[in-house]
Amino acid sequence: MITRGASSSTGGKPPPNCDKLFFDPQLTPDSLMPYYRKNIYILSTTVCLASLSWYLVIPFLPLFIKQMGVSSKALPYWVGVTFAVQSLGSMVFQPFWGKLADTYGRKPMILRAGFCLAFVYYAMSVCKSPWQLALLRFLNGALTGFIPGSYALIATNTPEEIAPHYVATAQAAANVGLIAGPALGGFLSSLFGYRVAMQIAGTAVLLSTLIVARFVEERNRVNPGDPTSIIQDLHTALRSPVQLSLLFAVTFVWLFGSAISPYLTLYLKSLNGGSPDWVVGAVFSLPAIAFILTARWWTSLGERWGYEKSITLGLAAGGLLTLSLAFSRSIVPFGLAYFVTSIFTSALAPSISGLTITRVEESFRGRAYAIQQAAGTLGGFLAPLVAAKVSAALGVPAVFIFVGSAFVAGCFIFQILVRRWTTTNGTQ
Repeated sequence: MITRGASSSTGGKPPPNCDKLFFDPQLTPDSLMPYYRKNIYILSTTVCLASLSWYLVIPFLPLFIKQMGVSSKALPYWVGVTFAVQSLGSMVFQPFWGKLADTYGRKPMILRAGFCLAFVYYAMSVCKSPWQLALLRFLNGALTGFIPGSYALIATNTPEEIAPHYVATAQAAANVGLIAGPALGGFLSSLFGYRVAMQIAGTAVLLSTLIVARFVEERNRVNPGDPTSIIQDLHTALRSPVQLSLLFAVTFVWLFGSAISPYLTLYLKSLNGGSPDWVVGAVFSLPAIAFILTARWWTSLGERWGYEKSITLGLAAGGLLTLSLAFSRSIVPFGLAYFVTSIFTSALAPSISGLTITRVEESFRGRAYAIQQAAGTLGGFLAPLVAAKVSAALGVPAVFIFVGSAFVAGCFIFQILVRRWTTTNGTQ
C-alpha cells in the first residue's frame, strides 16, 4: 500500500529519491507508479485544458457583448460589469468552497467546480442579453474553483519534500493554456462564431472533469479539526503572520496582469506606428512563457534560500523592471524588458505555494488556498479600476509606473510582514 510518509528507518521522512520510487515492497507490478505521480500527470493535463477553455472565451467577451446589440456608449459599462461580477462572486464564495474541501475532500470540490463551469460555458453560449451574461459570469466566479482545487489536492497528496515542485508543474501547465487559449479562441471564433467557441470550452472542461473523476486519487483526506465558520477561518488566516504575508503577496500575482493586460494592446499598437496582430499576441504570451521556463527553478531556489526571499526578489526586481516599461518606445526593447520582468514576477506564485505547503497546517491548507484565491481576486478587481483612472489621467505609460511603484512598495511592506514570523520551524 502506498503511504504518505516513509518507514521508521528514515525518521518519518520520505527517502531522498521519493520522487522516483515511493512505494511499499508489497506493491503489485501494475502499481509501480506512485499514485501522486499519476495525479500530477492527469491534473497537469486537466488544468491545462481548463485554463485553455478560460482563455478561449475571456479575450472575446467584449466583442460578444457588442454582438448582442449593445450600443457603443453602453459597451464599456457592460464590459466592466461583466468582468467585475466574476471577481465579486469569487471573492465571496471561494473561502466557502475551500472550507468544504477541507471537510469533504478536494476531489469532490474539483468535480463540483468542473461540472458548474461546463454548465456556465454552455449557458453563456445561448444567452441573449448582457444582463444574462453578467449573471452567468457571477456564477462563474461563485461556483467554480477547478484550478485552485487541483493545486490543493496536489499539495496534500504529494510527499512534502517534492510537493512544491509538483504544484509548480501544474501552475506551468495552466500557463500553457494561457499561451494557446487566445490564439485558438480567435481561430475558432472566426470559423464558427463566439457561441460555438464557448460550447467547445464547456466541452473541454466537462472532459477534464470526467478524467479527474475516473483517474485522480485522493488518498490523504486530512481531518479538518473542530468545526469553524468562514469568519473564523478568515480570522485565523489574518492572525497568522505567515498567511497574512501570503495574502498580501498573492494580490500582486493578480495585480500585474489585471492592471497591464487591458492596456497592453493599445500600448503595443502605438509603438513603431502600429504593431502587427501576431506581434501583439506574441508579447501577450511572454509572461506565461517566462513562468513555464522558470517556475520549477524558482521553487528549487526557494527551497535553498527561503521562499520568502524569492518573493522579495520578485517584488523588487519585478517592480523596477516594470517601471522601465513606461520608457520603451520600440516593440523589440519593450518585448525584451517585458519578458525579463515576467521572469522575476514568475517567482511569486510558486514561492507562495511553497510557503503554503511548508508553513501552513495541512488541515487548513485547502481553506488557505481558497482564501488566497479570494485575496488575489480582490487585487484583480481593484487593479483595473485604479489603472483605468491612471490611464485616463496620465496615459497608458503611467499604468506601468503605477504597477512598478506598487511592486516596489509591496517589497518593503512584505519584508515588514516577514519580520513578524516566529523563528520556529513549525507551521503557522
